[in-house]
Amino acid sequence: MVSKNNSKSDIIEQGDIFFFYRPKVGTEEVKGIKDVQRFYMVTSPEDNDNNKYRLFLIGQKQLPEILEGKSTSEEKNWALNILTTSNPNDIQNELMPAEYTTETRGRRRFAAATPAGEGKYVIVKHNNHTELAYILELPERPGPTQREFEIRKEASYIISVKNPDVKVPGFAAFSSEDKKPEYPKTLKEKFGDRRWISVEEPELLNYENTQLLLIGAKKKDIEEELGVNIDEEKETERSADLFKELELKKEQVPLKPLLKGKFPDKEEIPMSQEVKQLSKEEYPGGKGGKRGGKAAAIKSTSAAAIAKVLSGIEFPKNKNELVECAKGNMDKVKDAGSVIDIVKELPTRTYRSMIDVEEALAEIR
Repeated sequence: MVSKNNSKSDIIEQGDIFFFYRPKVGTEEVKGIKDVQRFYMVTSPEDNDNNKYRLFLIGQKQLPEILEGKSTSEEKNWALNILTTSNPNDIQNELMPAEYTTETRGRRRFAAATPAGEGKYVIVKHNNHTELAYILELPERPGPTQREFEIRKEASYIISVKNPDVKVPGFAAFSSEDKKPEYPKTLKEKFGDRRWISVEEPELLNYENTQLLLIGAKKKDIEEELGVNIDEEKETERSADLFKELELKKEQVPLKPLLKGKFPDKEEIPMSQEVKQLSKEEYPGGKGGKRGGKAAAIKSTSAAAIAKVLSGIEFPKNKNELVECAKGNMDKVKDAGSVIDIVKELPTRTYRSMIDVEEALAEIR
C-alpha cells in the first residue's frame, strides 16, 4: 500500500484508519462539535499477524489544527488508547448505542458512534521524529462534518508516546497504577527518564491507556514531504473498508457523513435494537473504566480552580480568550497545566459570564 519514493523516511507501520464521533447524551441531531460527546480514531495495521485493531479517544473532540507559519496550543492534542483487540466485534461493541442509569436523572442513552471518515495511514520515521500521516478515501471530498473535527483530505502529525512513569502537566490521565499501560520491560526501558519518545516501535501503540501527543505538521503534499507513496483507493459504499475491516453493518449507523461529508438529519439516523448497558464504572461521571483519561481529569478539576484561573476576566469572551486568561493566572492554582487543559475542553462559543462557563464545564464532565 505504501512505498518509499526516496530515502527521507523509514516506514514503521501502515494500514487503514477510521474516524467516528458519538453524539452527546440525549442529542437527537448533531449540528456541530458542540453536540458531540466523543471523537474516536481506529487504526488497523496492514500485514498484521495478530489482526490488531486499536481504538483511540481523541482529546478536544478534534484532530490538531495545522497552521502554516506559526505555532499555537491548538496544534497540539492528546490521544488515549482505550481498546486494543484482535476481534473487530470488540470495536463494534465499544461504538454501539449504550444506556446507563443515574440516581438523579434516571435512564440516559448514548447514540451509536457515527463514521466520519476512512482512509489509509502510515507511520514513518522522518528526520529526528516520527509522523502519523493519512489520506482520506471517504468521503472523497471532506465536507462540513470533517471540518468540524479537523479531518482533512490529507494531513500528518508528529506523534510521540508519553512515559507513564513521568508526570507531565496537562497529561494527568492515570489516577492509579492500574491505569498505566502494562508495557513489558523491553518497551519500558526505551523511555529511560524522557517524558516522550517517538513511535519507532509500533508495539507501543498496542497497550490500553497508552497516551499519545499529536502535533500538527503538514496538510498538503505529505507524500512528497515524507518521501512515501500512499496508494489511495477509490472507495464507494459497496467497497468501504469500514464494512470489510470492522465488519460494521450498514443499517446500524448513518452513512451520510462518510459518503457526503454532511451531518445526518434526525430522520436519517437508524434506531438500533441492540443497546449496551453500562456499569457505574463506565458511564460518564462514573469511576472511569475504559473511558478514563481526560474524563477523569475533568471530573477531578473543581469549578473553584477554573474560577481562580479566570479571575479578573471581563466578559464576553470566546474560548481562546478564556484560555489566554487562564494561562496568565497559572500561579493561582496547583497543577495549572491540567486546569488549563480543561478550559481548552470547553465548547467553542461566546461566554457572557462565569455562569456560562460553569454550565459548559458541566456539559463536559
